[in-house]
Amino acid sequence: MRLRVTRTLTGILAAAFCTMLAGCGAQGEAYQPRAAPASRSVIYIYRPYGLISSQVNPMIVCGHESIELETAGFYEFIADTGPITCATPADATAELKFDAHAGEKYFIKEDVASSGVAGSNVHFKLMDAEVGEDEIKECSRQGIRQ
Repeated sequence: MRLRVTRTLTGILAAAFCTMLAGCGAQGEAYQPRAAPASRSVIYIYRPYGLISSQVNPMIVCGHESIELETAGFYEFIADTGPITCATPADATAELKFDAHAGEKYFIKEDVASSGVAGSNVHFKLMDAEVGEDEIKECSRQGIRQ
């Protein structure tokens, strides 16, 4: 009898855990590549899903855009050519600078890791276009524009 109860409880907990995992991540449209305008660039910021990813959604300022991304979310925008800076007020050490060129696509990966009581650590990485385009396919269009 005790074994049956233990198996039932284990099954219930496993089902609850799977349901919780299925609910994690941004809800929205799937990634659809966009052609970059000849005189401007397309910038994609994405945050891949990760089991150990922080549940914090820090504000991101990239170029003239301000957004918040959930885990497995992405945001895209059109930018003028020239210097672009991506940063977050939540982590003064998190900053990425690069030059955007006309007709190009840029993929910026955001990693957010919990750093305990103090908050979270944010890292931005400019990805190779092929890698970024492959990774972003697991994300949904999202981003709360501020």
